[in-house]
Amino acid sequence: MKSVRIILFLMVGLMGLAAIGYFSLPTIVNLYLNNNADRIVRDMITRTSDFAGHEVHFGEIRIAYGFLGTELRLRDVEINPGESESERDKIRFNLNLKEANLTGFRWVDFLLDNTIRLDSAHLEGLSLESSTPPLEELEIARGKDKKREGRDYDRIWVSHIRVNQLNFFNKDSYTDSTRLSMKDLFVFADEFSFTKEHLEDRKSLFDVAFIQGYMAEATVHLNDYRNAISAKDLSFDTDDKKLLIGEVSLVNKLEKNAYIRQFARETDWMELRQGRLELSGIDLALYLGSGDLHAEKLLVIDPQLEVFRDKRKPEDREKRPKMIHEIVRSIDLRIRIDTVAVENMRVSYEERPDNEAPRSGKIFFDRLNATIYPFTTYEEELANNDTLHLVAEARLMGLGKIDLKNRYFLRNEKGRFTMQGHVGSFDLRAINQMVEPATRVAVKSGRLTDLYFTIDGNDYDGWGKLIATYENLEIEILDKNFSHNQNIFQRIGSFLANKLVIKSQNPSRRGELKEGAVYLVRDQSKFIFNYWWQLVLSGLKSTITGDTEEELREKSKKK
Repeated sequence: MKSVRIILFLMVGLMGLAAIGYFSLPTIVNLYLNNNADRIVRDMITRTSDFAGHEVHFGEIRIAYGFLGTELRLRDVEINPGESESERDKIRFNLNLKEANLTGFRWVDFLLDNTIRLDSAHLEGLSLESSTPPLEELEIARGKDKKREGRDYDRIWVSHIRVNQLNFFNKDSYTDSTRLSMKDLFVFADEFSFTKEHLEDRKSLFDVAFIQGYMAEATVHLNDYRNAISAKDLSFDTDDKKLLIGEVSLVNKLEKNAYIRQFARETDWMELRQGRLELSGIDLALYLGSGDLHAEKLLVIDPQLEVFRDKRKPEDREKRPKMIHEIVRSIDLRIRIDTVAVENMRVSYEERPDNEAPRSGKIFFDRLNATIYPFTTYEEELANNDTLHLVAEARLMGLGKIDLKNRYFLRNEKGRFTMQGHVGSFDLRAINQMVEPATRVAVKSGRLTDLYFTIDGNDYDGWGKLIATYENLEIEILDKNFSHNQNIFQRIGSFLANKLVIKSQNPSRRGELKEGAVYLVRDQSKFIFNYWWQLVLSGLKSTITGDTEEELREKSKKK
């Protein structure tokens, strides 16, 4: 019996010691962690490739270890490049964090699985500035990387994330110019996961089950920092399946002539303002996780596009703008959007002609509404239906109503397309703003009553028919100052043109309706919009001059 009592006493004693050790373990661990917190957390940060060689400073750091996970509180965190990271060919970061509260950190995952796992992460007042070489100099293309320094985590997992007021700036280390900026980003997210696979895949960002957020502004600088694409008041929500942007703009940092002077050849100056964007039915989690964009509708509302071209600059005959089917094929993303639409757009085009005209020519389209459907880059879907439809309506110079229906056959090797259109009644003198500076000819009188066209085309040429009905058409030749003070020779020239070349009306006084022929060999150095216009213009010219399609083809061969 005595031996039994001794054994029981020893067992109770051992259990007591174990209990004391168990309950005192957090205190011991906390004592160790807090005495070494600065070094431990610094090493956890600087072990990664992106922050390797950086210096880390903490204003305050507290660690609370528990059996259900460790809590970590950080304040006034600063991460800066070390002296060895001063070269401009290196990627460098400057990070400032006002406050971070992390809960549920698991040491087992960190030590055994090379994983950061948290129950929650609340980040307040985060500002991150990165400095990188120009993208063409930065050899981190996925699959062709230089060997990354440091040891990246296999996975970072956070059940619940809250980020309040994140600001991010990326600068070109060669020029110290800002390339990308994000201001005042607020995010709520659940089941956030970032892995090595995301790091290696240039299309994916991270996996997330739910994300909701707002950003005041994001700006991308491009074209050697001459232009900036800006998005303001951006909000997104995986539950509502929406991404909204209060204002989208393409801003030119230089005024028209200053911009044009920087180029040896003809280059368009362009600005887009005031557009609102709504992306509805979007699978946001899919896009963030894989880069695949699926949405029901992309809608742009009230955009204003302004384009200026100076024809006194020599043309770049070597450039080859892509046709519609080539543009779609060149998109290196898997995209499926049921409908792309534009509402109430205004497009204005100004052209400084290569002559002595004292002013530029101008033309504009307003109340432009357009729908493109279906838009996809998936080859398997294009194999079943490769037809892209464009339906649009607008007003020419605020007067003539335009209706347009185009079809593009995206798998056709020659880039086949069709066009059908109608232009309603308007006073032809409205186009003088564009015609006079370029041709020194003005429409003295005339009214278009109707215009219809049907055109087939491809990468090489286009053909079709055009019917334009008009009345009382009369032109006049301007004087050398591009004004209406004609001398006797200009009056004679105008008279002969109106009597011998220009048909004053269609149908004629006898009721004969002249049908115009369309034929044009595409100028490979011009973009698709120029091609459209030149096709319609060929039909207008043949209506006035009487040329047939065969004669137009013969003239093109001679050219």
